[in-house]
Amino acid sequence: MFNEKIQPDNIENWKCVYETSIESEARLVQAFLKDQGLECEVLSKKDSAYTVNFGDLSALFVYVPAEQADDAYKALEEWKQGKIDYEGKGDPDDDDENGV
Repeated sequence: MFNEKIQPDNIENWKCVYETSIESEARLVQAFLKDQGLECEVLSKKDSAYTVNFGDLSALFVYVPAEQADDAYKALEEWKQGKIDYEGKGDPDDDDENGV
């Protein structure tokens, strides 16, 4: 039980694009992918018999439809490199007309 890494499920027409053991990280990735226009779900494999929030006893998997997997991988890589697409909203560091 403790020797094997928990693997994402093979779900028909869905692809796991991100794995973590931190709930807030999984939800952040989910929100980012949805903001990029991708359908996205989080599957928790957290073992309720244990009160740990790390490692394989708290595995979380982020899934997208299989046909959107390449777009999700690309978006996550760009996010990791700091090249987020703001869909024409301009540089997030630019001040708006109110100076904020």
